[in-house]
Amino acid sequence: MKKEPYPLNDKEKALLKKEEEKLGHPLKELTGGPAYSMCFACGNENPLGLHLRFFSIPGGCLAFFTPSHEHQSYNDRMHGGLIMTLMDEVMGNYLFLNTGIPAYTGKMESRFRSPVLIGETIKVICHEVKRKGPLSVMEAKVLHEDGTVAAEATSHMMFEQEH
Repeated sequence: MKKEPYPLNDKEKALLKKEEEKLGHPLKELTGGPAYSMCFACGNENPLGLHLRFFSIPGGCLAFFTPSHEHQSYNDRMHGGLIMTLMDEVMGNYLFLNTGIPAYTGKMESRFRSPVLIGETIKVICHEVKRKGPLSVMEAKVLHEDGTVAAEATSHMMFEQEH
């Protein structure tokens, strides 16, 4: 039996509503099949996962996340590796959910600008920069509630090839 997506919390719902008002229409949720239900970042069946949900925006997608104490490194700061995971997941899932073909990270460069605090709701957004054959260049940002950039990344993604 397929498990329902984890619900957005109140702050995430408010940020989603703000995005919809900014764009002038409801955002479509991007969903995939149950084949990846144990994915650490987006799987509904993974009890330890991040339970991300993805929403379509022009040329990309976004997700919201509110880190809890289990996601910290230094006191009250979200672990940088998990911030990278959020950006990687949004970029890869944008490609997968729009093509049905898994895309893998070949190279990812990031820059951290300010810490993400535990309990702060962040927006993770990505856009496709260019695509050539089986390769795609993606950009992602993690934004604080006030819209300032916490982290950003550029990733070269490679679509899975049939053998």
